Amino acid sequence: IGGGIGGMESALVCAKRGHKVTLYEKSGELGGVFIAAAAPSFKEKDRDLITWYRREMHKYPIEVKLNAEVRSIDSITADEIIIATGSTPNKIPVPGIEKGIQAIDFLLGKRQVGENVTIIGGGLTGCEIAYELYLQGKKPTIVEMMDDLVVTPGVCLANTSFLRDFFKANKVSVHLETKLCQVLDDGVMVKDKNGTEYKIAADNVILSTGYRSNPLAPKGKHIHVIGDADKVGNLRSVIWGAWDVCMKI
Repeated sequence: IGGGIGGMESALVCAKRGHKVTLYEKSGELGGVFIAAAAPSFKEKDRDLITWYRREMHKYPIEVKLNAEVRSIDSITADEIIIATGSTPNKIPVPGIEKGIQAIDFLLGKRQVGENVTIIGGGLTGCEIAYELYLQGKKPTIVEMMDDLVVTPGVCLANTSFLRDFFKANKVSVHLETKLCQVLDDGVMVKDKNGTEYKIAADNVILSTGYRSNPLAPKGKHIHVIGDADKVGNLRSVIWGAWDVCMKI
């Protein structure tokens, strides 16, 4: 259940091992949230990976059901059920948050931004968005609560080091140990580690504040929860986790 990278990897492994596989995807295409993650101009290899997975799905006897949202596992008849329903964006309870643009909407091209853009969240996604905006000739600003960028474990050091060095070399504004207080029509109000509140002017605000798991059902005897639905991770953890679960079925 779920046609993202984890769901497709699961379907392929199970099909190769001789199982009869049906894949349900609520949208009209396979790829899940990784479609948005692969959207920046510099991530052509990620787009190639989605294309590869989609092509592999046709090589094996996998029944793919698109535009087929499963709302309860009780509606599914199967010996084993794999939950690969991914995650949903975290929502910060601050005034004016509805004025912000969700990272996934920006990445998918659903929302356009102006010249000066403030990104709330300095994780990998937020930093990649800032990098993409800079390449587009815009002026990104990153606001991050932690004392460093991309603190999530398991991310390639070469990528994180490059992003930090790039922002420093190109004088991209980064506000560490800084908390979002309010989203305004023309920017944000933030508070630094000393408790000082100040305004950062912006044409648009992009929210990249992480994700939380969104499993359709909990794990059970014949119910397996993988990928971000189990624990929010990255491409490597999703693929490895799916492979490991499916090799044991």
